[in-house]
Amino acid sequence: MIIAFSTSSLQASIAVIDRESGVLWQGCEIAPQGASGACLRLLEAMAQEAGLRVEDADLFGADIGPGSFTGVRVGVTLAKTFGYLYGRPVAGATSFDLISPKEIVLLPSKKNEFFIRRPGLPPYRSVELPIESFVGFGPGIERQVYPEAARFVDLLECLVPTGAMSFVPEYLIEPSISIPKKPFASSLSANG
Repeated sequence: MIIAFSTSSLQASIAVIDRESGVLWQGCEIAPQGASGACLRLLEAMAQEAGLRVEDADLFGADIGPGSFTGVRVGVTLAKTFGYLYGRPVAGATSFDLISPKEIVLLPSKKNEFFIRRPGLPPYRSVELPIESFVGFGPGIERQVYPEAARFVDLLECLVPTGAMSFVPEYLIEPSISIPKKPFASSLSANG
Protein backbone atom coordinates (compact mmCIF):
# COMPACT_ATOMS: atom_id res chain seq x y z
CA MET A 1 0.00 0.00 0.00
CA ILE A 2 1.25 3.46 -0.96
CA ILE A 3 0.28 6.72 0.74
CA ALA A 4 0.95 9.67 -1.56
CA PHE A 5 0.86 13.43 -0.95
CA SER A 6 0.53 16.35 -3.37
CA THR A 7 0.94 19.83 -1.89
CA SER A 8 2.58 21.87 -4.67
CA SER A 9 -0.52 23.91 -5.58
CA LEU A 10 -3.51 25.53 -3.88
CA GLN A 11 -4.95 22.03 -3.50
CA ALA A 12 -3.56 19.54 -0.98
CA SER A 13 -4.38 15.92 -1.70
CA ILE A 14 -3.66 12.48 -0.27
CA ALA A 15 -4.30 9.10 -1.85
CA VAL A 16 -3.93 5.53 -0.68
CA ILE A 17 -3.03 3.23 -3.54
CA ASP A 18 -2.89 -0.54 -3.75
CA ARG A 19 -0.63 -1.81 -6.54
CA GLU A 20 -3.26 -4.38 -7.60
CA SER A 21 -6.58 -2.68 -6.81
CA GLY A 22 -5.75 0.96 -7.61
CA VAL A 23 -6.92 3.90 -5.52
CA LEU A 24 -8.36 2.73 -2.18
CA TRP A 25 -9.06 6.20 -0.78
CA GLN A 26 -8.45 9.78 -1.83
CA GLY A 27 -9.14 13.20 -0.40
CA CYS A 28 -8.35 16.79 -1.28
CA GLU A 29 -8.83 20.23 0.17
CA ILE A 30 -8.25 23.70 -1.26
CA ALA A 31 -5.74 25.05 1.24
CA PRO A 32 -3.73 28.07 0.07
CA GLN A 33 -0.82 28.45 2.50
CA GLY A 34 -2.28 25.70 4.69
CA ALA A 35 -1.14 22.40 3.17
CA SER A 36 0.23 20.94 6.41
CA GLY A 37 -3.05 21.40 8.31
CA ALA A 38 -5.03 20.12 5.31
CA CYS A 39 -2.88 16.98 5.13
CA LEU A 40 -3.37 16.26 8.82
CA ARG A 41 -7.14 16.62 8.42
CA LEU A 42 -7.06 14.36 5.34
CA LEU A 43 -5.02 11.71 7.17
CA GLU A 44 -7.61 11.74 9.96
CA ALA A 45 -10.42 11.41 7.39
CA MET A 46 -8.56 8.51 5.75
CA ALA A 47 -8.41 6.66 9.06
CA GLN A 48 -12.06 7.37 9.93
CA GLU A 49 -13.62 6.79 6.50
CA ALA A 50 -11.54 3.88 5.24
CA GLY A 51 -9.96 2.43 8.39
CA LEU A 52 -6.52 2.78 6.81
CA ARG A 53 -3.44 3.42 8.95
CA VAL A 54 -0.33 5.35 7.99
CA GLU A 55 1.91 2.70 9.54
CA ASP A 56 0.53 0.05 7.13
CA ALA A 57 2.03 1.77 4.06
CA ASP A 58 5.02 0.09 2.47
CA LEU A 59 5.93 3.20 0.42
CA PHE A 60 5.30 6.94 0.78
CA GLY A 61 5.06 9.18 -2.27
CA ALA A 62 5.22 12.94 -2.67
CA ASP A 63 4.84 15.60 -5.33
CA ILE A 64 8.40 16.91 -5.81
CA GLY A 65 7.42 20.03 -7.75
CA PRO A 66 7.63 22.40 -9.36
CA GLY A 67 5.19 24.49 -7.42
CA SER A 68 4.87 26.51 -4.27
CA PHE A 69 8.27 26.35 -2.52
CA THR A 70 6.75 25.84 0.94
CA GLY A 71 3.91 23.67 -0.36
CA VAL A 72 6.25 21.23 -2.10
CA ARG A 73 8.32 20.96 1.07
CA VAL A 74 5.21 20.06 3.12
CA GLY A 75 4.48 16.95 1.04
CA VAL A 76 8.13 15.94 0.79
CA THR A 77 8.59 16.39 4.55
CA LEU A 78 5.51 14.28 5.33
CA ALA A 79 6.73 11.46 3.06
CA LYS A 80 10.26 11.68 4.50
CA THR A 81 9.02 11.76 8.09
CA PHE A 82 6.72 8.76 7.72
CA GLY A 83 9.32 6.89 5.66
CA TYR A 84 11.95 7.47 8.32
CA LEU A 85 9.58 6.76 11.23
CA TYR A 86 8.35 3.44 9.82
CA GLY A 87 11.52 2.43 7.94
CA ARG A 88 9.84 2.55 4.52
CA PRO A 89 11.12 3.88 1.18
CA VAL A 90 9.80 7.05 -0.45
CA ALA A 91 9.33 8.01 -4.10
CA GLY A 92 8.54 11.20 -5.95
CA ALA A 93 6.56 12.31 -8.97
CA THR A 94 6.58 15.71 -10.64
CA SER A 95 3.67 18.09 -10.51
CA PHE A 96 3.50 17.77 -14.30
CA ASP A 97 2.90 14.01 -14.11
CA LEU A 98 0.42 14.40 -11.24
CA ILE A 99 -1.64 16.58 -13.59
CA SER A 100 -1.17 14.45 -16.71
CA PRO A 101 1.80 12.37 -17.86
CA LYS A 102 0.53 12.29 -21.47
CA GLU A 103 -0.51 15.90 -22.19
CA ILE A 104 1.12 19.31 -22.44
CA VAL A 105 1.06 20.69 -18.88
CA LEU A 106 1.40 24.31 -17.73
CA LEU A 107 2.29 25.40 -14.21
CA PRO A 108 2.85 28.93 -12.94
CA SER A 109 6.48 30.03 -12.62
CA LYS A 110 7.36 33.61 -11.82
CA LYS A 111 5.08 36.56 -12.57
CA ASN A 112 3.60 36.28 -16.09
CA GLU A 113 5.61 33.10 -16.82
CA PHE A 114 4.73 29.43 -17.01
CA PHE A 115 6.61 26.17 -16.85
CA ILE A 116 5.58 24.13 -19.88
CA ARG A 117 6.23 20.39 -20.14
CA ARG A 118 5.54 18.50 -23.32
CA PRO A 119 5.43 14.69 -22.89
CA GLY A 120 8.90 13.19 -23.25
CA LEU A 121 10.68 16.57 -23.20
CA PRO A 122 12.23 18.59 -20.38
CA PRO A 123 10.15 21.51 -19.05
CA TYR A 124 10.94 25.08 -20.04
CA ARG A 125 9.77 28.57 -19.00
CA SER A 126 7.75 30.79 -21.29
CA VAL A 127 5.50 33.86 -21.25
CA GLU A 128 3.58 32.47 -24.24
CA LEU A 129 0.84 29.86 -23.88
CA PRO A 130 1.10 26.95 -26.33
CA ILE A 131 -1.27 26.97 -29.29
CA GLU A 132 -1.97 23.26 -28.79
CA SER A 133 -4.36 21.89 -26.19
CA PHE A 134 -2.93 21.84 -22.65
CA VAL A 135 -3.91 21.29 -19.02
CA GLY A 136 -2.66 22.90 -15.83
CA PHE A 137 -3.24 25.84 -13.56
CA GLY A 138 -2.22 29.43 -13.11
CA PRO A 139 -3.29 32.95 -14.08
CA GLY A 140 -5.27 33.14 -17.31
CA ILE A 141 -5.94 29.41 -17.59
CA GLU A 142 -9.67 28.93 -17.97
CA ARG A 143 -10.04 25.43 -16.47
CA GLN A 144 -7.71 24.92 -13.50
CA VAL A 145 -6.36 21.36 -13.18
CA TYR A 146 -4.23 20.77 -10.07
CA PRO A 147 -1.78 17.96 -9.29
CA GLU A 148 -3.52 15.12 -7.44
CA ALA A 149 -1.95 12.41 -5.30
CA ALA A 150 -4.38 9.82 -6.75
CA ARG A 151 -2.59 10.14 -10.10
CA PHE A 152 0.37 8.27 -8.58
CA VAL A 153 -1.67 5.20 -9.61
CA ASP A 154 -0.77 5.93 -13.26
CA LEU A 155 2.94 6.20 -12.43
CA LEU A 156 3.56 3.01 -10.45
CA GLU A 157 5.80 1.50 -13.15
CA CYS A 158 8.20 4.45 -13.13
CA LEU A 159 8.47 5.20 -9.38
CA VAL A 160 12.03 4.97 -8.07
CA PRO A 161 11.99 4.22 -4.32
CA THR A 162 14.76 5.76 -2.25
CA GLY A 163 15.66 6.15 1.40
CA ALA A 164 13.81 8.80 3.36
CA MET A 165 16.96 10.72 4.29
CA SER A 166 18.01 11.30 0.66
CA PHE A 167 14.56 12.31 -0.66
CA VAL A 168 14.39 15.96 -1.81
CA PRO A 169 12.21 18.24 -3.97
CA GLU A 170 13.16 18.92 -7.58
CA TYR A 171 13.80 22.61 -8.23
CA LEU A 172 13.65 23.95 -11.79
CA ILE A 173 14.75 27.44 -10.74
CA GLU A 174 16.28 28.85 -7.60
CA PRO A 175 13.77 29.87 -4.92
CA SER A 176 13.07 33.61 -4.96
CA ILE A 177 14.23 34.48 -1.48
CA SER A 178 16.40 37.40 -0.54
CA ILE A 179 19.68 37.24 1.31
CA PRO A 180 20.15 39.81 4.08
CA LYS A 181 22.43 42.69 3.11
CA LYS A 182 24.00 42.59 6.56
CA PRO A 183 24.56 39.22 8.28
CA PHE A 184 22.52 38.79 11.44
CA ALA A 185 25.53 38.03 13.65
CA SER A 186 27.44 41.17 12.62
CA SER A 187 24.43 43.41 13.32
CA LEU A 188 24.21 41.93 16.84
CA SER A 189 27.85 42.57 17.60
CA ALA A 190 27.59 46.16 16.27
CA ASN A 191 24.71 46.86 18.65
CA GLY A 192 26.67 45.54 21.54
